Amino acid sequence: MELQYYFADDFSAFEDYFAGIKKTVRRYLKNEPVNGFGEPLDEMYYITSGTMSGSFIHESGNVKTSSFYGKGYLAPLYFPGEIEMMRSFAFTAVTDLEVFVFNRIGFERYVNSNPDLNMAMYQAYIKLVSLNGQELANQLFSTGMEKICNFFYIYLKNTNEHDQRIPFSQQAIAEFVGLNRANVAKYLKILREEQIIDTRRNQIFIINMEKLRQFCSQTI
Repeated sequence: MELQYYFADDFSAFEDYFAGIKKTVRRYLKNEPVNGFGEPLDEMYYITSGTMSGSFIHESGNVKTSSFYGKGYLAPLYFPGEIEMMRSFAFTAVTDLEVFVFNRIGFERYVNSNPDLNMAMYQAYIKLVSLNGQELANQLFSTGMEKICNFFYIYLKNTNEHDQRIPFSQQAIAEFVGLNRANVAKYLKILREEQIIDTRRNQIFIINMEKLRQFCSQTI
């Protein structure tokens, strides 16, 4: 089992097709909200460059980041009608971001008239369901250290960051792995002492990927 927090390229084969249908092009700066909590999720975003995150907000005000999306991915996946709980979901630009923006309701005709796109959407949903099941197991059975190391290792393996940089604050890491900031700081201190990470200018750099892997869950 390999947890997949980062989704990219599942729809890259359709980029020329998307460029030719009704859309707008938007650009967002790093850390800028793409949509807001509480708003209906009426738009879909195909990423042409950059990375964005997807997060849920609980009625308590706590935020849980569930996944990251890169170039060639379309999020949210198409769904018909309205789902009230999707008002609790929001996207944020992790890096500078450029997207094609589609009206979700209008996108139905493209899904229904293009068999290849329909199949790609179906396969993307299978991946998403798999992620949810695996993430539940991760939250139930992995230690705090494993959760952080799993996140770092999988993020770098999927994004191929050449400088081995983790571009997230401690608060963002806490939201993603489901720990408080004090515990995140404690585990980062251990990773520094083990010479697995280095912190410079409030940024985290992985300096020993193989040793990081040893602190991950066995399933990674």
